[in-house]
Amino acid sequence: MKHIVRDHVAKEAGISEFQAEKAVDAVVDYFKTRLNVEVNNEIQGVLFGEDRHD
Repeated sequence: MKHIVRDHVAKEAGISEFQAEKAVDAVVDYFKTRLNVEVNNEIQGVLFGEDRHD
């Protein structure tokens, strides 16, 4: 899923995939400092394809 988000950001912003990857990583890192652990786990699960639902 992360590659889909990266590709979308690259297309919408008119930037390279490398730049979009850095932007997505920056947003995810920002969320880590602002959101609780449960929400961060959900975001990580969606982006990296891990099913964290019990």
